[in-house]
Amino acid sequence: MKRSPHLLLPVGSLLALPGCSCIQEIGGAYFPAWLLAILIGWFLAAIVRLILIRVGIDGWIRPRSIGYPALLVFFTLLIYLIFFTH
Repeated sequence: MKRSPHLLLPVGSLLALPGCSCIQEIGGAYFPAWLLAILIGWFLAAIVRLILIRVGIDGWIRPRSIGYPALLVFFTLLIYLIFFTH
Protein backbone atom coordinates (compact mmCIF):
# COMPACT_ATOMS: atom_id res chain seq x y z
CA MET A 1 0.00 0.00 0.00
CA LYS A 2 1.41 3.35 -1.04
CA ARG A 3 1.38 6.15 1.56
CA SER A 4 0.59 9.66 0.51
CA PRO A 5 3.01 12.40 1.69
CA HIS A 6 0.01 14.71 2.00
CA LEU A 7 -1.26 12.61 4.88
CA LEU A 8 2.07 11.91 6.56
CA LEU A 9 3.13 15.55 6.81
CA PRO A 10 0.26 16.76 9.05
CA VAL A 11 0.33 13.66 11.24
CA GLY A 12 4.11 13.83 11.61
CA SER A 13 4.04 17.50 12.48
CA LEU A 14 1.38 16.92 15.14
CA LEU A 15 3.55 14.29 16.77
CA ALA A 16 6.60 16.57 16.66
CA LEU A 17 4.92 19.62 18.21
CA PRO A 18 5.15 19.93 21.99
CA GLY A 19 2.00 20.50 24.02
CA CYS A 20 1.55 23.71 25.96
CA SER A 21 -0.39 23.72 29.19
CA CYS A 22 -0.44 27.34 30.24
CA ILE A 23 -1.61 27.22 33.85
CA GLN A 24 -2.08 30.32 36.00
CA GLU A 25 -2.24 30.33 39.80
CA ILE A 26 -4.85 32.55 41.42
CA GLY A 27 -5.26 32.39 45.17
CA GLY A 28 -3.71 28.94 45.45
CA ALA A 29 -5.91 27.42 42.74
CA TYR A 30 -4.69 26.61 39.26
CA PHE A 31 -6.69 27.69 36.21
CA PRO A 32 -6.02 27.06 32.53
CA ALA A 33 -5.06 30.23 30.67
CA TRP A 34 -7.83 29.82 28.10
CA LEU A 35 -10.43 29.89 30.87
CA LEU A 36 -9.07 33.15 32.23
CA ALA A 37 -8.94 34.61 28.72
CA ILE A 38 -12.62 33.71 28.18
CA LEU A 39 -13.66 35.29 31.48
CA ILE A 40 -11.73 38.50 30.79
CA GLY A 41 -13.06 38.59 27.21
CA TRP A 42 -16.62 38.17 28.45
CA PHE A 43 -16.14 40.99 30.93
CA LEU A 44 -14.69 43.32 28.27
CA ALA A 45 -17.47 42.47 25.80
CA ALA A 46 -20.08 43.25 28.47
CA ILE A 47 -18.43 46.60 29.18
CA VAL A 48 -18.33 47.46 25.46
CA ARG A 49 -22.02 46.51 25.15
CA LEU A 50 -22.93 48.84 28.01
CA ILE A 51 -20.92 51.63 26.41
CA LEU A 52 -22.64 51.06 23.05
CA ILE A 53 -26.07 51.15 24.72
CA ARG A 54 -25.15 54.36 26.55
CA VAL A 55 -23.92 56.03 23.35
CA GLY A 56 -26.92 54.80 21.35
CA ILE A 57 -25.06 52.70 18.78
CA ASP A 58 -26.42 49.38 20.06
CA GLY A 59 -29.44 49.64 17.78
CA TRP A 60 -27.22 49.61 14.70
CA ILE A 61 -25.65 46.25 15.50
CA ARG A 62 -27.55 43.68 13.44
CA PRO A 63 -27.77 40.75 14.08
CA ARG A 64 -26.86 41.00 17.74
CA SER A 65 -26.66 37.22 18.08
CA ILE A 66 -23.57 37.31 15.85
CA GLY A 67 -22.13 40.72 16.73
CA TYR A 68 -21.67 40.33 20.47
CA PRO A 69 -20.33 36.74 20.40
CA ALA A 70 -17.87 37.90 17.72
CA LEU A 71 -16.82 40.70 20.06
CA LEU A 72 -16.37 38.13 22.84
CA VAL A 73 -14.20 35.94 20.60
CA PHE A 74 -12.16 38.98 19.53
CA PHE A 75 -11.41 40.03 23.11
CA THR A 76 -10.74 36.45 24.23
CA LEU A 77 -8.22 35.78 21.47
CA LEU A 78 -6.61 39.19 21.96
CA ILE A 79 -6.17 38.65 25.71
CA TYR A 80 -4.80 35.14 25.15
CA LEU A 81 -2.39 36.39 22.49
CA ILE A 82 -1.10 39.30 24.55
CA PHE A 83 -0.81 37.74 27.99
CA PHE A 84 -0.59 33.95 27.69
CA THR A 85 1.58 33.14 24.67
CA HIS A 86 5.31 32.98 25.07
